[in-house]
Amino acid sequence: MRSFLAFEIPPEVKEYLSSVSKAMARSIPGVRWVRPEGQHITIRFFGEISETRAREIKDIIGPAGPYPGVEATLKGIDAFPHRRKARVIVATLDEGVDIIRLIYHDIENRLTALGYEREKRGFTPHITFGRIKVPAPLLERDIPPLECPPFAIERIILYKSILGREGATYEPLFEKRLGGVT
Repeated sequence: MRSFLAFEIPPEVKEYLSSVSKAMARSIPGVRWVRPEGQHITIRFFGEISETRAREIKDIIGPAGPYPGVEATLKGIDAFPHRRKARVIVATLDEGVDIIRLIYHDIENRLTALGYEREKRGFTPHITFGRIKVPAPLLERDIPPLECPPFAIERIILYKSILGREGATYEPLFEKRLGGVT
């Protein structure tokens, strides 16, 4: 099964980013905007894994010490690989990034112990909310400021990704609650 591990973001943040994408859609053609239910902060994409591997991932994340909850804020809109040739439009994070990175590195170490190769790309916590089929510049004039209040990240979820005509749908396989959210 195709799967990935992600920090879940609250519904109000997903709806806010959806409204931002609708505003951006008026000036940026050719973008496939991510539906709110598809927005999250990816920790690790696994691709195709067996049910046995999914259970192993659950087992190493489940008994992990209590990861703290994360109080996060959005920083701004950016693009990967860069704004001059944008393929992916993302919301970057400001507050909460350090804690998210600590949790990410702990999970990476646990996955490496299971035999997974360490991720070669650097980890930049972000929320993908648009994909561009043909790379194009993301111009400053097309980027609205983000005015989203702080939000709590309280769950890590292992998702099964099911590809369909309308895009991917995600089915939770396992959830780990984060503690210490204030």
